[in-house]
Amino acid sequence: MRFCITTNKNLKAIDEALKLKDRLIKKGHVFDENNPEIVFSIGGDGNFLKTVQRFINIDPIYATVNFGKLGYLCEYKANEINVLEEDIENKDLNIREISLLETQVKDKTLYAVNEFKIQANSSKTFKFNVLINDTLLENFKGDGCLITTSIGSSGSGKSLGGALVDNEIEMIQFVEIGALRNKVFSSIGSPYVLNFDKKITLDNFKPTSFSMFYDCKSVQFENFEGSLTFKLSDKKIKFLKNKRNNYIGKTREAFVSD
Repeated sequence: MRFCITTNKNLKAIDEALKLKDRLIKKGHVFDENNPEIVFSIGGDGNFLKTVQRFINIDPIYATVNFGKLGYLCEYKANEINVLEEDIENKDLNIREISLLETQVKDKTLYAVNEFKIQANSSKTFKFNVLINDTLLENFKGDGCLITTSIGSSGSGKSLGGALVDNEIEMIQFVEIGALRNKVFSSIGSPYVLNFDKKITLDNFKPTSFSMFYDCKSVQFENFEGSLTFKLSDKKIKFLKNKRNNYIGKTREAFVSD
């Protein structure tokens, strides 16, 4: 097996990563940062998102261990590294594929596990049209919008009033940010959860300078003309599921305080 390990800045995570690397090499596995078959993300959710962007064109299997704060996207806890090793050595693998979000910027396709967020750079009211499958939904006025996957619905989307969606559902969600609503103007005013085959197009931006954030990366637009279309991609990523995990229990643990 060719493998690679990424970590966050947590000293304990770095130490555990070095130990894991040493153990795997002693077992005959090959450390390969250029073309790994499996990538261990030892850190938090942010480290996992950065890791996916780093290996987006390699198509490895991701094995995620939480050494962060929330770790909602991580399948194994910090004290389960040995369990993860055993699962791999015993070939007791439960591999799941998830679709990425994509959009085209000039001649480059950008991918996101969680979300794309469009946000104004100035205090002026941000305006753009929102189309679903080329049919106008609304003329948005406000601060911006968020487009998420079901995986990403537990992140910024939830914080901004979006729906928390079961992560086994393939969907795309549109969430307004700071929408202007009064007796003169109003918008849809709620999260809009769409079937996996829908596409969301934004165009006619005013002002034409704004920012787009996706997972742990960003793009700055200046004097932008044209449109941005978001859809679930044919491109997928594979990650190792921990069969001991209970999604509902994990959701309660992450978001509910007794």
